[in-house]
Amino acid sequence: KALGISATGAAGIRSDRNEADISGMISGKRGVKYAGKDVDAMSAIASAASKRSLKEYEAVLSKYPHELQDDLLIKHHLGTLQEQLLESNLIRIIEPYSCVEIDHVATLIEMPLAVVEKKLSQMILDGKFNGILDQGKGQLIVYEDSETDKAMENGLKVIDNIDKVVSSLFDRSQALRSMMV
Repeated sequence: KALGISATGAAGIRSDRNEADISGMISGKRGVKYAGKDVDAMSAIASAASKRSLKEYEAVLSKYPHELQDDLLIKHHLGTLQEQLLESNLIRIIEPYSCVEIDHVATLIEMPLAVVEKKLSQMILDGKFNGILDQGKGQLIVYEDSETDKAMENGLKVIDNIDKVVSSLFDRSQALRSMMV
């Protein structure tokens, strides 16, 4: 069970070494005695994750439902991994475009339009990329990431400091007026 959790956690981390690390754990002296469908399922998940293939990942989930869905901890980690794979695939697809039809993105990723649209809106709200969904036209409009303007930030700090000074002077003048009355 610990080997499965370790493999699931390692599969979620993007690295070229992970598939080799996981296959090393499985074929090692301690991994051989735990060989079976559970380990095969984890190995297949690790392979799909290293290839960043959402389709292969879903095929593994349907091939090994008992091994991958019965344990709540593994199921949770696999859900997180699926979200990461979906996000990385969507970003990879929309990256070259400044404006793309959502239907085209759904066709390329081979998922239902509603799922893709919901995930894109969630990614926009989470700040994963900068853009808007134009639902009237069925398009995703992607904006380039703009660099923060240092002059603007410094100007806002100056205005904030001036506000504090003026407020302090106003409070002092009120105190002086109350003493004079």
